Amino acid sequence: MDKTVDGNFSDCSSIKILLVEDLKSDAELAELEITKGLSGWCDSVGFLRVDNREDFLQSISNYKPDIIISDYMMPHFSGMEVIDLALKFSPSTPIVILTGSMNEETAVECMKAGASDYVIKEHMARLPFAVKEAIKRKKEERLRAAAEEALEESERKFRLIAEKANDLVYRYELFPEKKFSYVSPSATKITGYTPEEHYSNPNLGFELVHPDDRWKLDGLSEQVNQSPILLRWIKKNGEIIWTEQMNVPVYDDEGNLIAIEGIARDVTERQKTSEALKAAFNSVVTVLSDVLNLKDPYTEFHEKNVAKLAVEIGRKMDLDESTIEALRVSAMVHDIGKIMIPTEILSKPGKLSDIEFEIIKRHPVTGYEILKKVKLPWPVAEIVYQHHERLDGSGYPRHLKEKEILLEAKIIMVADVVEAMSSHRPYRAALGFDAALEEIRSNAGRLYDPKIVEICASIIEGGFTFLESDQ
Repeated sequence: MDKTVDGNFSDCSSIKILLVEDLKSDAELAELEITKGLSGWCDSVGFLRVDNREDFLQSISNYKPDIIISDYMMPHFSGMEVIDLALKFSPSTPIVILTGSMNEETAVECMKAGASDYVIKEHMARLPFAVKEAIKRKKEERLRAAAEEALEESERKFRLIAEKANDLVYRYELFPEKKFSYVSPSATKITGYTPEEHYSNPNLGFELVHPDDRWKLDGLSEQVNQSPILLRWIKKNGEIIWTEQMNVPVYDDEGNLIAIEGIARDVTERQKTSEALKAAFNSVVTVLSDVLNLKDPYTEFHEKNVAKLAVEIGRKMDLDESTIEALRVSAMVHDIGKIMIPTEILSKPGKLSDIEFEIIKRHPVTGYEILKKVKLPWPVAEIVYQHHERLDGSGYPRHLKEKEILLEAKIIMVADVVEAMSSHRPYRAALGFDAALEEIRSNAGRLYDPKIVEICASIIEGGFTFLESDQ
């Protein structure tokens, strides 16, 4: 049998029982009942009988019993002494007190002293049950202690890693009271605030977030979004840094959210690099738009105005920031294909011929061919390709219908129509916002997405203006 250092066991292939009994006949009766009662529960049962203090202590050391069964009253040795010595020299070994008679007060006294159970001799048939239950409890205690030890070791390793990490590691309790229960030492370097300052101020984690970013933490105490959160933090010295925060919910056995564990990383340098790349990219987009404006001066502000309105519509629709950026970029270059159209056609003051109009209708295709070679995080080329499509398939160049058209293209087509109708063109004067709203409203559901039309109209009627407009 696999044993631990203090006599516990890990299976029931065999059990060694130390009997502390002065009467041989009582000891034999106990052995008989136990052997019979444990048959089938373990492979073998071994017994050793002692009746005095000296032999008991020697047996504890040499025999290493799995359980001790002791008579309560003996001439030179008592059950209470057995309990006291066993707890001192073999604390994990269970003890069952066996006696001829025992009142309730004595039984309670034995249990309080450390006995696992007691059995009256005239009810000897209960002894095997008491033995099994005592051994089971000790095994459960050993397993629980091992689990607790493993957990403590895991927590120790976690704290060791957390305290050496450059990232800020934390645990924020939500119940029974809101507070930080752990903040790694790196907090001082990242935020300027020590862990102790976080412990003393449960709201510090929220207060150091830039006021314009605090909305990102709304509802965090009720539902934890495990996606990365990009936040600006204001350090103790007033410096603003960028952090990326990951949160993990902690639930109790009933499924209640009781804590949030997380890690925050200083990504200021990464964000600066990203902003620099974004600025460079925006410069390229602006250059492309300016090149087109040089060719078609009558639409100098068209792309920028369409982008402004499209982005506003996207924000009113609660689209994510990536989609908003896709709208802005796509709108800024949505007419880039007109670069290939002769200037005399773009600037023609009169009505276009059928052939000239067919040339104009090629600009989404040309724009797509130009942009598809550029690797972007958004489907800009496809959005540009679709911005003259219509829900009923009457648009161009591919006659796509409702479900085939990207949401971004549906937004830009509405913004494009409103801007074009409300602005001056070489072949007509500006028609104004009223005419533009009449156009999109009367064709909502047939040509244009009804929801987008509704939002666009509310924006215009709310006082929206273009950068340079003649409406």
